[in-house]
Amino acid sequence: MVVGTVAGMAKKAHSIFILAVPLLVAGLSAARAETVSLVAHLLGGAAVPQNKSDAFGEAQFTYNSETRQLDYYVTYDGASPTKIDIHGPAGPGETAMAIASFPLSESPVIGKTILTKEQADNLLAGKTYVDLHSQAYANGEIRGQIGKP
Repeated sequence: MVVGTVAGMAKKAHSIFILAVPLLVAGLSAARAETVSLVAHLLGGAAVPQNKSDAFGEAQFTYNSETRQLDYYVTYDGASPTKIDIHGPAGPGETAMAIASFPLSESPVIGKTILTKEQADNLLAGKTYVDLHSQAYANGEIRGQIGKP
């Protein structure tokens, strides 16, 4: 009878292990997910090419590494935007294609977008920027590199 009990206990332990593995993996994945705060200060001097616009702005971001969702809150003053978007990959002084556009509204502009893995990697590496375009400055009136505060 003892042999039967040991075999039964081993079978139960194996079943518990099989059920626990997915929970353990899910827990490890959740532990690796992080929320990152980022910011960009938008100025005409950071635009490419630079300009003497008096407009200014700030973009605040929260990035979730698990969902790759980027929440944004953009404020600006002194500009009438025709387009506000994120470009990348590019460092300061470089230009790149737009990867996400924000809906136009009066300040503040609030929303969220989902990034691809490559876009997210560039975002976290400091290789993206916010560009506010206007009729007077079609290539960008004010710009700010996105980075950690």
